Amino acid sequence: MTTPADHAWDGQLELGDRWATWRGSVGDSVAHRHLAAQIAVADTPIGVRDAAGRRHEARVVLIDPLVQHRFESHRGARMIFVEAIAPGLDARRALADLGPVPDDAVVLASTDPRLRTWRSPAQIPSSDLPEALKRSLARVERQLAEGPVPLVLAAKAAGLSPERYRHVFVQSLGLPFRRYLLWRRVQRAFAAMTAGAGVTTAAHAAGFADAAHFARTLKAMFGVTATQIMRPGA
Repeated sequence: MTTPADHAWDGQLELGDRWATWRGSVGDSVAHRHLAAQIAVADTPIGVRDAAGRRHEARVVLIDPLVQHRFESHRGARMIFVEAIAPGLDARRALADLGPVPDDAVVLASTDPRLRTWRSPAQIPSSDLPEALKRSLARVERQLAEGPVPLVLAAKAAGLSPERYRHVFVQSLGLPFRRYLLWRRVQRAFAAMTAGAGVTTAAHAAGFADAAHFARTLKAMFGVTATQIMRPGA
């Protein structure tokens, strides 16, 4: 096994519609988990530690959503983050672009089968999201730009009681409504910063109470701070 050297976060973050790519050196982080499926690709093996602290290394690492992990510092890698919750098309496209996954790739797998299907296209259910949930998610996206998104509002858009909506949401997407909202707010904040906004402005634009709330959420989801990966002028 190689011994990791110390590197700072230095590279380019590119954001798309529910996906992101980091190209450059990988710096220090803390153990974290997020709703994106993650693919890490490097020319030389990159080290990653799982939830139990066990160390793995490979040139290709696949991580299922909500699986705790921590990458070690590396001089250069490509990190791809894609939403893998239903229907998971973007995740499959990212895998297809990489070509065949090598046999020695490291996979940090979820215990929830719904969060593993992005790695096996044949296993992805053919059924789409319920129409009621589609309407609700569209309403949620509009409301995110305006402020708080109470569960009762989302449930009303779906034509369901809050209790029933909470159940349908978890059953369909594999995660709680509140965690989904935080994930979408982080994406919005990153988009704002990429467009030139400061951390505080981006946090407020995404609906966080303040920059500190955004910082705590970002640290829990990605193990880093905004200033570590968003360079001035980048």
